[in-house]
Amino acid sequence: FLPALSDLGWLSWKERLVAERLELKSKRVLQLLEKSNNHWEEVFWWLLARNFGIKVNADFFENIATTISVNILAKHKNQIHQIEALLLGQANLLAKDFTEDYPKLLQREYHFLLKKYQLQQLPNAPLFLRMRPAAFPTIRLAQLAMLITKSTHLFSKIKEIENIKEVQELLNVTANDYWHYHYQFDEPTNDQPKNLGNQMINNIIINTIIPVLFAYGLHNKEEVYKTKAIQWLQQLQPEQNTITKAWKSSGIGNTSAFDSQSLIQLTNFYCKEKNCLACAVGNKVLKG
Repeated sequence: FLPALSDLGWLSWKERLVAERLELKSKRVLQLLEKSNNHWEEVFWWLLARNFGIKVNADFFENIATTISVNILAKHKNQIHQIEALLLGQANLLAKDFTEDYPKLLQREYHFLLKKYQLQQLPNAPLFLRMRPAAFPTIRLAQLAMLITKSTHLFSKIKEIENIKEVQELLNVTANDYWHYHYQFDEPTNDQPKNLGNQMINNIIINTIIPVLFAYGLHNKEEVYKTKAIQWLQQLQPEQNTITKAWKSSGIGNTSAFDSQSLIQLTNFYCKEKNCLACAVGNKVLKG
């Protein structure tokens, strides 16, 4: 039966799906806002860290972030090794004997900061199994540390930005020099700068920045932020996955993140749930 709807019908339905998806994600953001005593920068930091953990380590990275407040990060943001020590130490990646000088330095810094701030340590460590080296937790935490040193009041800065390219440039970070030659401590490799990469940058914008921006507009009843969130989705490259490929093979367009997010929402909350009577496509097919 596909495409079933006209181009205009699909556009209208996708707009509703995207709004639904952002409102759904906003619920999670607003729950964290309550937990943080209405501290938007703190909530943004937690969700940003979660995004850097990708699916495998998302919960663990978020837990790390909740143990290190943005106030602590702000005090040490001018010293990359101290930020790395905090993140890698809280991830239990500095708890062994090292041979190289740099991890030994991080270890010393971490032990000092651990006592200074009486940080709550986590009982486990991130997963490395079946993961590309470029996405190892060590690399992602080093990139996250570099982003922290480059920015102050990151969410406040993002709120004021109008052009999506400025956001992408803000996120365009490279882990410090030690990681040019390493994926893990004490295991040297060939020179390869660890850039965050366009795909990961767009992933962060789609899954963290846009939902928090939309939630901010929703919570404060400021349409300008909700509108900007949707406009940025329309300007970003589409996500490519099994869901979007299946729709594309049936003639349904996927030319921006606005399209891919709407198709993910449609698949997960209408098709898989057999919620056809509440779906514009399902209604058209059944009436036809």
